[in-house]
Amino acid sequence: MLAVLMLGVVLVAWAVVSRRAQRYSVTVPIAMAASGLVLTSGGDPLVDIEVTGPVVRHLVELTLAFVLFTDATDISMRWLKEQRGVPIRMLLIAFPLTVLLGFLAGVPLLPGAGWWVCAIIGAVLAATDSTPILPMLHDDRLPAGTRHTITVVSGLDDGLAAPLVLLMLAGALATVDVQSVLIELLIALIAGVVVGVGGAKLITMARHLRWSTVEAERVGVLALAITAFSAAEVLHGNGFVAAFVAGVATRATAPGMPRSSLQTVEDFSTVLSAAVWFVFGSLIVPAFMDGLEWRVFVYAFLSLTLIRMLPVALSLLGTHLPWRERWALGFWGPRGLDSMVLGIIALEQLSGLDADWVADVVVVVISLSILVHGLSARYFARWWLHDPRTRQHPPRQPAADAS
Repeated sequence: MLAVLMLGVVLVAWAVVSRRAQRYSVTVPIAMAASGLVLTSGGDPLVDIEVTGPVVRHLVELTLAFVLFTDATDISMRWLKEQRGVPIRMLLIAFPLTVLLGFLAGVPLLPGAGWWVCAIIGAVLAATDSTPILPMLHDDRLPAGTRHTITVVSGLDDGLAAPLVLLMLAGALATVDVQSVLIELLIALIAGVVVGVGGAKLITMARHLRWSTVEAERVGVLALAITAFSAAEVLHGNGFVAAFVAGVATRATAPGMPRSSLQTVEDFSTVLSAAVWFVFGSLIVPAFMDGLEWRVFVYAFLSLTLIRMLPVALSLLGTHLPWRERWALGFWGPRGLDSMVLGIIALEQLSGLDADWVADVVVVVISLSILVHGLSARYFARWWLHDPRTRQHPPRQPAADAS
């Protein structure tokens, strides 16, 4: 309970200074991770968090479910078509190439990890999170199309990474039948479609008949995420995939649903995400104090640069984008909440050296990412504004329904 108390105190403190903190690119992930690091450090820490315990496990599972659902509701098929295939190329070409390069880099750099574990690390770190660079994504000085592409891709690639990590975990453990994992994914797909389509139609009908209120509709959308996740779990399916599919189905079924209807689920997701970042802070000191090998830092550097930037550049060959925007889309792929949650899920099932490699690499990559990407976002926006090419080519406007 003391951990919950301190989490509440930190959140209140952040609410008080958030505007000033954002002036210095100090985002929620940086603030919460730093708080978790400080409060859980030392021989007699003020807060003691059992990362592999049931409380943290349920927290990260529920958080990922909400994040997947809210990210999926950002998908606009009209906007995707107007972008001439750029987000689709990044998802269908760059994402699998990123996983592959992550695997290939891990084989020589992580000795003793095993091929399955290298593949798990590659998939976990292929998922991106736009939260650490939110100030940049709200900066009107940057092209709106580029900013929205980063947001959409970071919301969709975690939906691809989650089932991939679970499949690879089944292979690494060698005790889980891959066929059963595929059945779980099928159950999740059905549950997500039924809940998303059915729930969205009911909420839309109630709004047209004036049976519901705005506040109740927000709660109803929140309940769709919970119902999809829980229904899949009860039916022995995958709750994460079900939550993501439900979000996609909800947006497709009710494209005219007001954005305000998602406010409650987004706020709830924000609070849970902050709690997970707090937990992540408690992992930083143990990871660095145990003595990290140089191979981990080499892998982290490659993960934040070539392993992502090269696949993105290849996927965008032949597109209308200028090279500076292709570079931006490749570099601005921060690792954050999604990789953290998937990493914790992997840690719960792995053991020994395999678990150590996953913990060390994921902690170092995410720590470096929230610092490098988060703190440099403000200066990147300034560079873009003062670059002569920006003045010659004004930013493109997004589609009308892109938001």
